[in-house]
Amino acid sequence: MKLFSLNGLSERTNKEQILAKVRSALIAKDENTFRDVNMQVDTWTPFKEEDGADFTFVERFRDNGGIFIYFESKENFLDAMKQYLVDNQWAPLCSTSKKMENVFSDSGIELCGDYGVKRKKTVSITDCECLIAQTGSVVLTDHCAGSPAAYSNADVLLVYASPSQIVASMKDALKLIKEKYGSRKPAETVIISGPSRSTEIDNQLVVGAQGIKQLALFLVEEDD
Repeated sequence: MKLFSLNGLSERTNKEQILAKVRSALIAKDENTFRDVNMQVDTWTPFKEEDGADFTFVERFRDNGGIFIYFESKENFLDAMKQYLVDNQWAPLCSTSKKMENVFSDSGIELCGDYGVKRKKTVSITDCECLIAQTGSVVLTDHCAGSPAAYSNADVLLVYASPSQIVASMKDALKLIKEKYGSRKPAETVIISGPSRSTEIDNQLVVGAQGIKQLALFLVEEDD
C-alpha cells in the first residue's frame, strides 16, 4: 500500500532524538493489546521518563494499528496531501470540520461535506480535541468534527493534530474538554484507539470489518 513517508523533525537536538525513536516505533506490529490497563488508577501504563509524552503517544498509537506521520509545517502537510490523494485514491475527501476548512483553504484541495452519499470508500479528515499518550488514543467530539458522521461513517479516518495537543492521561483529556467548552459541553465525545475490531465473525478477530478500517494521524507543527 502506498501510504506516507516520514519527514524529518526540526533540527533541534531533542527533536532529532525523538525522531530516531519514532522511526523505530514505526516498525509494523502483528497485533495490539493494552498492556497492564488498570481503570482504577490515573496512569495506566508508566511513561518512560527519558522518552516523554510525545514519543509515548507515537509508540502506542502505532501499537494500536494507527499510521503516523509528522510534518514540520502546514505547508509540508498540504504538499504531501496532494500526492496522498492520488496515490491512495482518497477522492472525494470528506470533512465537516471548520478547522479543516481553514487548513485546506487556498490549497486547491476540495472538501466534501456530504456523508450521506453511499460510497465504496468514505475517506474523512477531521481535527481532534487531544491525543492521549498513555493509550495512544485520539479524542474527538461532535464540536471539533462538525458532525458525528465525520468519524462514525468513515472507512478511512484521517486526523489532523499538533504536538501541543498530546496529554498524558484520560483524566487530562476529560479535564481539557470540560475547561474548553464549559456549559457548551459536546453532545458526543469519542475515544478512538486504532481501526475497528470485531470478533462477531466466527469468533475470529477481524480488523476493520465494522467501522473504521484505517486510522491515520498527521501530527503537524503549527505556528503559534
